Amino acid sequence: MNKVEKVLIGVFGLGICVYLVDCIDRGMRYGFSGGFLDYFTYPLFSVYGLILAVSVIGLATLFIVHAIVRRRKKREARITGADKIWFAVSFLPITLDVLYGLYGAIAGIDFLWSKCYGFEGFILAAVFGGILIIPVLPLCIIWQIIYLTGRHKAKKAEKELSL
Repeated sequence: MNKVEKVLIGVFGLGICVYLVDCIDRGMRYGFSGGFLDYFTYPLFSVYGLILAVSVIGLATLFIVHAIVRRRKKREARITGADKIWFAVSFLPITLDVLYGLYGAIAGIDFLWSKCYGFEGFILAAVFGGILIIPVLPLCIIWQIIYLTGRHKAKKAEKELSL
């Protein structure tokens, strides 16, 4: 890793630490009266939550780019087992969103002054669940594109070697 990447890791790590310090400070002020996890989930919708989201997305992007550059330097066109596992894991957020939509369709979801079931409940739950995974979804899509292009290159290189 070069100096710029190390500095960015420090800055993004500092952003995560700022979020955690705010959560702990808020909990200590109120004596963790609402339960311990309430003080870590409530600030997600504040400025500190935005700092956390930017820091996590920045760190993930740095690590993905570092892995791509390292692999490009080695000139590898091989798909590893870890790549396959991460490709499968990258479908997890959208799967969870669809499952939450199905839950909203069956059990119902409260919206404004009524409870919605069926297709309307599915759409509402999927949209509200999607709002929570929007920061993660682009990273998953980027990884899927990288995996598929790498797999294409690996199959092409394998075909050339077999000829």
